[in-house]
Amino acid sequence: MRIVSILALLALTSGPATAAAIYQIGDNDGYGAAVCDNCSHTFDGFSADHDGRSATEKLATDGAQYTDTYSTTHPGFSPHGLETVATFHFSGLGTHWASGKLEIDLADFQASEFGAVAAAFNGISQDFAFDDGYTKTAVHSFVLNDAVLNSINATGELIITIDRNNSSDFYGIDYLKLTDLTEPVMFMPPRIETVALPVPEPETYLMLLAGLALLSFTYRRNTKPIGLTV
Repeated sequence: MRIVSILALLALTSGPATAAAIYQIGDNDGYGAAVCDNCSHTFDGFSADHDGRSATEKLATDGAQYTDTYSTTHPGFSPHGLETVATFHFSGLGTHWASGKLEIDLADFQASEFGAVAAAFNGISQDFAFDDGYTKTAVHSFVLNDAVLNSINATGELIITIDRNNSSDFYGIDYLKLTDLTEPVMFMPPRIETVALPVPEPETYLMLLAGLALLSFTYRRNTKPIGLTV
């Protein structure tokens, strides 16, 4: 018996899993001064003289303009004038989020001593009452809860606000990295079916030929020649 596979080529359409999508604001260059993550630094917040932004970051509108500076949004000390709220805008995120995380590199948050800032993800309050100490950078990770994920799916964006909230703390922000941890949907090819096609045995061919010969003989015997009259 010979087995013939149907739609076998469709098995080639399945492929490897898609890598997680990553979105970033800020260039992760250590505050423009090559300060390593979770390390000490030499910024002097009182003189407000640290501004490690590139020309591109200074002109940015997505929030990168607030990175690589110290005394961020602290009137009288900040390179951002009288601003008190730093806003970071991730756009074009789609509406498929089921899991995600946000990573932020912060410097010198001391909430218990100087007061906590008020932070929100798409208007949903977040706890930023960190006590990392001076002079210390620290990378913080946030697992996005269902409320934040639903807000991303409703708008296709994530807007993060860090409001000084009358805190007298000196702090800085190097970068924000958003990662989509949603499991990719894999394409599964249709089930491959097989059909068995019977191949006639030699005895079957002999019986077929014998039957055809018998029919031919019978036809010729029953056919009378047509007489010709002169």
